[in-house]
Amino acid sequence: MSTNVHSARIELLAPVGKWSVLEAVIAAGADAVYLGGKKYNMRLHRKDFNFTDEELRSAVEYAHERKVKLYVTVNNLLTNAETDDLPDYLRHLEEITADGIIVQDLGVAQLVRELGLRIPLHASVMMNAHNLEGLLLLKELGISRAILGREVTLADIKLWHSQTDLELEYFTHGDMCFSQSSQCYLSGMLFGESSNRGRCLKPCRWPLELVDRETGAVLAPDPGRPGIPPTAGPYFLAVKDICLLPFLPEVIDAGVCSLKIEGRMREAGFLADLIGFYRRALDRYYADPFGYQFDWDEFRELEQKRVRDMSPLYAFGNPGPSSVGYTGEREPRFFSSPVREPEITAADLPVNPLPGPEPWPHEEVRPLLAVKAGSLEAALAALEQGADLIYTSGESFLSQPQPWHLGDFAELLVAAHDQGCRAVIGTPRIVMSAEMGRVHQLLSAIRQLQPPPDGVLVTNLGTIYAARSTGLPLYADYSCNIANGRATALLQSAGAVQATVPLEFRAEEILAMPSQAALPLEAVIHGQLPAMVSDHCLPAALLDGATRFQICSGACRQHRFGLRDTAGMVHPLEIDTSCRNHLFMAHELALLPYLRSFYGAGFHSLRLEIPGYSAAEAGAVTGLYREQIDRLWSDPETYAFKTADWEQLLQARCAAFGTGPYTRGVRVKE
Repeated sequence: MSTNVHSARIELLAPVGKWSVLEAVIAAGADAVYLGGKKYNMRLHRKDFNFTDEELRSAVEYAHERKVKLYVTVNNLLTNAETDDLPDYLRHLEEITADGIIVQDLGVAQLVRELGLRIPLHASVMMNAHNLEGLLLLKELGISRAILGREVTLADIKLWHSQTDLELEYFTHGDMCFSQSSQCYLSGMLFGESSNRGRCLKPCRWPLELVDRETGAVLAPDPGRPGIPPTAGPYFLAVKDICLLPFLPEVIDAGVCSLKIEGRMREAGFLADLIGFYRRALDRYYADPFGYQFDWDEFRELEQKRVRDMSPLYAFGNPGPSSVGYTGEREPRFFSSPVREPEITAADLPVNPLPGPEPWPHEEVRPLLAVKAGSLEAALAALEQGADLIYTSGESFLSQPQPWHLGDFAELLVAAHDQGCRAVIGTPRIVMSAEMGRVHQLLSAIRQLQPPPDGVLVTNLGTIYAARSTGLPLYADYSCNIANGRATALLQSAGAVQATVPLEFRAEEILAMPSQAALPLEAVIHGQLPAMVSDHCLPAALLDGATRFQICSGACRQHRFGLRDTAGMVHPLEIDTSCRNHLFMAHELALLPYLRSFYGAGFHSLRLEIPGYSAAEAGAVTGLYREQIDRLWSDPETYAFKTADWEQLLQARCAAFGTGPYTRGVRVKE
């Protein structure tokens, strides 16, 4: 029987941005440091930070002479065009005996395998490992340590520590995110500065209003409304910094191998002081664990040096309103302000803002028309109007008539089979430990259906691992953040037959991806663009002062919510049946007038991402895209888009439409 006693001392891991910080944090007692080179890492916006190749060699020597480990961040999300000299860089890191590399991109992990390198791989928090199944997949891929998702609790970690020998690293202090790791796309889609590439402009720090998106009525902040917490606004998403210094015995007992301090852009004095607080507390604990007592005088000194107010966040469960700095008074810097999202008007239709792809040397195959639907009725309507491939949404939004039921899947499969179409069953983007049992039950149930599903839409590391047991083809969704050919090759080895391109990139980057992919690719060309997904329930927090794990008033059932920013943009807020919050871009994507850019690009399918559409809307919009795709691929020479077709779209769905990331998103810089 395990007593969960941990013989190895926990590692105190410090961030390093430049040489003066390296010296300071090691002198302050860090057991290990993590830092980045001048390329391939997520902190490249400051030229005075990070290390040249030779400086990395010297840093390793300096650290090792002092018995300190050194890990190098190779943690950016990369496109094919950015990986030319990556093999030489990885060989260099192994040659200088770095103790490990931190990776986000599955393509980097695949390249390490191809090169036969033996340097340890650590999964970045941006891989969003948040369930046991995800950890088991990482182990298969050659990962030795996982930096866990920030919503994971210490209770989760304690259980996983007994179920896997993977090292488990956990953020212990510093800046945190409102959205689940790697699932915040707002900055990338609106400003071209992606959080997945280390350039987030922090839209979570904007002042906001919670509104009824149908009437425009302000629901919060509204001090005159009964039940509104007095501090509820206007910075609804401004999460406090995490601090687990008062809880080190609990963290150690959970089986965490490394206490990760955030802050590679911080200066030497700040980080040396911070590392000192944790070093002294750890030393006192290990000198006498039974007699250990927390030094509250030291903590008050730490509070005086804090950047934001502090919280243990999810370490002991969902923290709800207590984790948010609603007033914004301690926010050190506001990186951006809201802007109006571009909207397509009739005057924009004659000029295509998207580049045309390079023509293929052979005849272009007509892509499938795929639709992600949020209800059985919407899925059947899309099939009736010409969809070739239907995905069921992994989440059921409260705005839909009813949630997905097992019987719905059976009916959909029969209808799709009768029409010669495909139907793929979706899984949720986020599946925490307490929710994974339901996913296993879903996967077990759909295996028994006749006719069987044509595949499973997988959304994270854990659902990839779990869905393989069905023997069904796996379709990787956009949430897997696959941006290069090696990443598609790794997914293929895990059972995937198709991947969806990421949402954040501009058209020129998206259109170039199929030519170097190991798998057929799908692009999202229409619909509701997800900006964030969070375990923090905004209606519960702002209207009841509660969390999703407390008994609340069920306010989420009483309105269709939106967040209105200071530019007047209303971002739809959908709540799913697990109380998870999904924030969308204010304008929907509509590339109906610009489909010509996809002719010759080589996409296997083009998707309508419409899980919030009614059956009537889903059917009408699917029919419009069906007609345009058929006309274009049948006769590209004479094809022309008509203003009347655009007017039909506006009649079919009452929404503001734009080109989204295709014209505003991430562009790979030379």
